This record gives sequence, C-alpha cells and structure tokens, in this order.
Amino acid sequence: MKTKRVTSYALHAVAYMSKHITQLPVTAEEIANREGISSGYMLKIFKRLCETNILRQVDGGYVFARDPHDISMLELLKATEGGALFDECFMKHCDCKGTKENCRIFASWEQSTRQMKKLLSDMSIDQAAWHHPDHRLNEIKDQK
Repeated sequence: MKTKRVTSYALHAVAYMSKHITQLPVTAEEIANREGISSGYMLKIFKRLCETNILRQVDGGYVFARDPHDISMLELLKATEGGALFDECFMKHCDCKGTKENCRIFASWEQSTRQMKKLLSDMSIDQAAWHHPDHRLNEIKDQK
C-alpha cells in the first residue's frame, strides 16, 4: 500500500506529540521544525486532524482531542488519505465488476484488506508512536 506524504507527516507529528504528551500544547511550527518540513504544510495537516477530531486547537497550540490510546491508526489513515482506503478492488476499472464471486483477485483483495483494517483499527497512534524509531523526516530524505 502506498500512502500519501501527508500521512507520514501526520504520523510523525502525532507520534512526537504522544511521546511528549506532558509538554503539550505544541505548535505546528514546533513540530515542523522538529521534523524538518514546511510549517505551512504542517498547519494544513493539523487543520485536517482537528476537523477529524484527532487534535484540537487550544491557546498555545494543539493537543489531542481524545486520549491517543483511543485513536486508531486506521482513523489517522482515513483522516489523511481520505475516504475508504481498502473498500475497492485495485482492479476496479476491469470489466469483471469486481465481485468476490466472479473474481478470485477481488476475493483475495477483500480478505487481505479486512485483515489490514483490523490490524490498523486495533493499533492506537500511541502504540505506533512508541514502536517507531525517533528520527527527523529530512534525515530519511537525505538517505535516499
């Protein structure tokens, strides 16, 4: 699965916030500087995370709208990727009309994505944060 860059940025932002929860609120600019990305872009991401009830804006910056343990990775992915991530077959433009009865590929796709959605639904952003190494996003770009 290939995700948008915004998803990676959002994950790094909430991971940082989760690991430094006692130091919240934090500004979008602080996160952007910490992660090595544009503060304007981070503001757009934070706006989207506020619209989807993952973050909320308070005096001095942003905090979690809910306990990070209660926010799933699937919820974060839906907020950043938009819409239904796994609900359509990747061969949706095929003439078979993509039903599991007439297409073995779609049947396998549906089974696999159901498992992936469950994994992402069961993993909180807090859990993901504590199992992700600390690094700056620009360090990753420099290594490519």
